[in-house]
Amino acid sequence: MHRLFARTLAALLATPLLAPAVEITAGTAEYVTARDCAGGATSSCDDVSPIVASQFGGTGGTFSSTAAATFAGYGSASGSVSLSGTIGAPVLHASASSLADKRTNTNSVALQSYTYTGAEATTRSFGGTLTYSQFETGLYQDNTGVFATIEAFTLTAAAIDVGTGADQNFYTLFNDDFSAEGYAPVAQMTYSDTSSNPSGLGTLSIDVPLAPGETIWLRVLLQTPAANGSDVDASHTLVTAWNETADLTPAVTSLPVPEPSSLALFGLGLAATAFAARRRSR
Repeated sequence: MHRLFARTLAALLATPLLAPAVEITAGTAEYVTARDCAGGATSSCDDVSPIVASQFGGTGGTFSSTAAATFAGYGSASGSVSLSGTIGAPVLHASASSLADKRTNTNSVALQSYTYTGAEATTRSFGGTLTYSQFETGLYQDNTGVFATIEAFTLTAAAIDVGTGADQNFYTLFNDDFSAEGYAPVAQMTYSDTSSNPSGLGTLSIDVPLAPGETIWLRVLLQTPAANGSDVDASHTLVTAWNETADLTPAVTSLPVPEPSSLALFGLGLAATAFAARRRSR
């Protein structure tokens, strides 16, 4: 497991959870944080303090989540995630900027399940393209840069319990091993870049075997820790998709909201159609 993920996992596991309440088959979550740097063997930001300020986004079962904060004396972080890609595939955004001797971070995570309705077993690929830019003031092990993971797995349970609040929802989607739900790993790939890169482009892809009637779960994570004056911008998105969508039924399909220009064109089209109909009726 990547050290950044493991370190964050340990910190999050120490947070108590309340009684379970909401069961989901798809969901999103956001979490932005600020910490102090702690001196390490080679630099001041090799290690970090416990979280000193944070903000959650997204409750159980939401199709899109967002969180953004400017932490006084630390920097800023923002992110959003939605199930707005082709047949509900996750689309993630994240960025963070820190001040000297501080660390900010954005955690964007999405969970989506698909049921394969084809008559024959097959293997398909699920992947994503990550576009980003970043400026690093030094090498801080796993405390700065861009990190993305795509994971596929199966469950014996039909749904996942994510509790009642935004914090519980995030903890579950981000670091739960789902062992209570009969977790079985299928495939996983991680992409990372910890150096300055003004025009970064990363790709991730996993092969997913599908059996007729099987439900496959996909978890996609994007993190942008920025340490000691660094700036990490992956707001240009991590867009994921299947190479072939036939016979795949998503648990949730959340279509993106049309931009104002698109809505205007749509309205003009309706007006023109109505005008033409009136002329024909005359």
